[in-house]
Amino acid sequence: MTSRPLDRVGIALAWACGLAVLVVVGSLIGWLAWEGFGTLSLTFITDDARLGPFDQGIAGGIRSPIAGTLIVTALGIAIALPLGIATAVFLTEYRRPVLLARIVGGSVDLLFGVPAVVFALVALAAFTTPWLSPLSTEVTTSGRAYGRSFLVAGIMMSLLALPPITRATQESIAAVPTDLREASYALGKGQLATIRRVVIPGARPGIATGTILGAARIAADTAIAYIVLGGTFFMPAGWYAPSHWSQTLQDTGPTLTSYIYYASPAGEGSDRGAALGAAFVLIVLMLLVNASIGLVSRRRQWRR
Repeated sequence: MTSRPLDRVGIALAWACGLAVLVVVGSLIGWLAWEGFGTLSLTFITDDARLGPFDQGIAGGIRSPIAGTLIVTALGIAIALPLGIATAVFLTEYRRPVLLARIVGGSVDLLFGVPAVVFALVALAAFTTPWLSPLSTEVTTSGRAYGRSFLVAGIMMSLLALPPITRATQESIAAVPTDLREASYALGKGQLATIRRVVIPGARPGIATGTILGAARIAADTAIAYIVLGGTFFMPAGWYAPSHWSQTLQDTGPTLTSYIYYASPAGEGSDRGAALGAAFVLIVLMLLVNASIGLVSRRRQWRR
């Protein structure tokens, strides 16, 4: 059966759009690789950043910014993932009361559109109360915390990851066949057991997709990282020691995005090569994180 000319035009446009996206992404990654690969070296990746001579530019490497990026991403996902899955289950499997479900759904959509800098300002205002001071080691002479630490940044960045995790999980749960739920009920399982044993495992691909999108939003954020983490690219001394991990979470530090901003011509470091090298490392790091999450999801699905 031959397709109509209009169908062929639509197929051609779809192919053209897909290829255009591929060209844009490939060009971006290729340009970063071409410009930043010359800066990359083992020393650049394994050394900590430091100020250059006469406080001009920066020297050293990006070990601490890489660690800071992984810390805030892990904290944000650890908070947003269970909340996002629970919210998606409520919006798809329960939706009672209806008014509450509508408010929750609207709130999730609203979080999508809130700029990250607003979350940063809210963090500085909310986490300066004395009873929240254990989240940060920085305390002023008045006894009020500054509200700047990896813990605070992770909490606020979880709000960036919550909407994509919730919506992707919600769509995946809705796609689970009703027959599977009915079969579970027929075997004597309750709704909660059905959700835990049937619905959530069936929605695992959507959960993985939402997690990847949420991790990308956290790792790519600059406003929260720069404002809530103090705009520094130094980690506290001995941050990598297991005995200092709790102290490190309560202290400030850099991420790759804050390092890129500082090293770029727009920042104080003015080191274009270091900024491009760190940007290329960030792209590669996100590709590895995405591949790891997808691999774990597929392996659990195969085992099941």
